[in-house]
Amino acid sequence: MPTAARRRAGVVALLGLLAGALLLMPAPGNPGALRLAGISLLWWYAALVAPLAAVLVVVAVERGAAAEGAAPAGSAAVSVAAWASPIVLAVVAASVFTGAVEAPAAILAITVAPLIALLVPSTRETIRENPVAPVATGLSIGLILWANLSLLGDVAGALGYPRRTSSLLAAALALVAVRLRADFVAGGKGLVLLYAGVLGFVVPVAFVAPTVAVAPWNAWRDVASRPALTFGERHAWVTEGRTLVMPVALDFTEAHRVTALAPATFRVFELDRLREWQLRAGDSLSLRPGDRLVLDAGARLKFESGKRVPGAAASGITWADPPERGTASTAARALGAVFSLVGGALALFRSRRAASGEGLPTGAGLMLSLVLVAACLGIYAAYAAPGLSIGVPPLAAVFGLPAAVVPGAAGRTLALVGAAGLLVLFLATATALSDILDATLAGSGRRKSGFSIGSPLVRTLLSDPPTVILVLSAGAAVVSPDDASRILFAGLGLTASTIVAPRLAGDGRWARLVGSLVGMIAFAAVALYGRHLPGWAGAVWTYPALAAAPLAWTASRIIERHGE
Repeated sequence: MPTAARRRAGVVALLGLLAGALLLMPAPGNPGALRLAGISLLWWYAALVAPLAAVLVVVAVERGAAAEGAAPAGSAAVSVAAWASPIVLAVVAASVFTGAVEAPAAILAITVAPLIALLVPSTRETIRENPVAPVATGLSIGLILWANLSLLGDVAGALGYPRRTSSLLAAALALVAVRLRADFVAGGKGLVLLYAGVLGFVVPVAFVAPTVAVAPWNAWRDVASRPALTFGERHAWVTEGRTLVMPVALDFTEAHRVTALAPATFRVFELDRLREWQLRAGDSLSLRPGDRLVLDAGARLKFESGKRVPGAAASGITWADPPERGTASTAARALGAVFSLVGGALALFRSRRAASGEGLPTGAGLMLSLVLVAACLGIYAAYAAPGLSIGVPPLAAVFGLPAAVVPGAAGRTLALVGAAGLLVLFLATATALSDILDATLAGSGRRKSGFSIGSPLVRTLLSDPPTVILVLSAGAAVVSPDDASRILFAGLGLTASTIVAPRLAGDGRWARLVGSLVGMIAFAAVALYGRHLPGWAGAVWTYPALAAAPLAWTASRIIERHGE
């Protein structure tokens, strides 16, 4: 079989694996909730069986291509670094930790999307025909950088460091990494940053596993069988207490007593009134079922052992298999996540550079390993410290696990190692995205211009103007906190709507151009005003591509049929 046909077959197989998860979630009778060795079939499929099958598909495709002497589809090192950014791994870990309804489909898509994109032939030549494509790609990369910087700031804040200062420091280091990009990428040296970041990410999880003394699958089984997710006797929220990093509103479903460890204002909303208490260190406050406790950032308190964690899933069964997983709204959310991820990967990698570095099988294996480690981090957090998310941004909460379960200074050191690993991974991502942006602008005829005048600082800032502008803009945007995962899916969904959807509608130049314009306008409208949509349309606010992509496809299809 020719290499092109083999790769098309591989893409079809990978899309089939994704469709399997999307169909299993809403299937009548909820077969995905059936347990095999204590773990639901849906999770077996989405987290292990389908990803392993995807890697085997890639191995088979590339082995055949190598036998025919064909070049690999692209640089796996650059691709994995561009895709496996800190925010993507955080989405995996946080989805497992919180039991997000669309988590299985999203996690599988995170593993498979870059493999699909790297098997699809490059389409660099079409960029010159559609001037919207480079703009959309640049905006997408800027949003991805913003999401990563926001996450890094949240992780630093959760560890007790200034959030904004940490984000700006990460942005400055990214500028240096981009300035040295040619030295790192040439000859495969970019692997140094990638593997150093991977090591920093994996080491804390490797130390957490023997500390909790349970295998990940046994931890999942234990959490899934709990009647309620409660505070453990040795959890920091029960022993020495913790300080809130951000304001919180906690809803209690059972009687609970909280103790203030520093002076603070405790506001309690009951059914018909608001009570406000000025508590001193050591004072306690009794709460009843249905009460909502509102606290400002900086408040320090502790909770009762054995009580339900406010905001956590109602039970282990609900955490493992949410009852709403088979509803239409969940199906829409899962579809939005999958389309944004796959479409974003296709758009980002469509103009990749010539093949170099390691082959696709190695990249696929590395991607699968990172996703599994991130999933284990989420499982262990739910098992050992379900209260981590209180007063901490949801995506950053899981990275505090080492400090919560490993005793003493060792735990905090491991948490810092994990944060450093995320930072190095971000630097690898920034250099890889800069390489992709360079290839995109080269394909559009808009090559980047560098400068060699002035001081070293000026030369660093002006050596790569488009990337520098994007990094600086992302760093400035971090000043206003936002949901990093929504920013990520906005970045991926933008290119999925403006580049991939019109391309699927036809090959006509004007059809793609009109579709891209319609997609960008629709996407901007949803991103700006989606928060005002009714509750049943919440999936569109989280995944704007759900609305923008169909409109872009329809516009392109109309022009394709009647305009050319």
